[in-house]
Amino acid sequence: MATFKAFLFSGIIILSLSQCKQSTNGSTTTQKQALPQMSVEDGKIITAREINVWEYSKTKQLDKLREILADDYTGYFITGTMHPSDVLNLLRKSTFTTYHLSNINVKPVAEDVAIITYNVLQDVTGADGIKWVPEVASAATYVKRNGVWYSVFYQEMPLQ
Repeated sequence: MATFKAFLFSGIIILSLSQCKQSTNGSTTTQKQALPQMSVEDGKIITAREINVWEYSKTKQLDKLREILADDYTGYFITGTMHPSDVLNLLRKSTFTTYHLSNINVKPVAEDVAIITYNVLQDVTGADGIKWVPEVASAATYVKRNGVWYSVFYQEMPLQ
């Protein structure tokens, strides 16, 4: 066991050092790759689609919402993990009074992948009569497939 730990530790050190390069003054720095660039148009499309997620949820246009969620979509909500059919069932039974998105930021992470982050102030009541957390920080990952941006991942956490 001690040999395995030493081997594992050595591997981690070698991997860490392989990510470093020596500068001209002799010090070592970690290499950072620049994030890919995204067109302004793609950023606007992702933002509009995410805003539509909220609007379609409020107005019960669940068929339009389903068009934004990828088949392999996963949402990590305060109440648990959900897939597209779970989300649609939840929203069908919930009542949205208001919502407001702020601090929206779109960050490309690969050529056809971007993360949108924002804060949500919401007044929503579930089918059980319990109000949802009123203010959450949200992040959604979008992937461009066949020229269309789809939401493949969503996560939220309460703001205090």
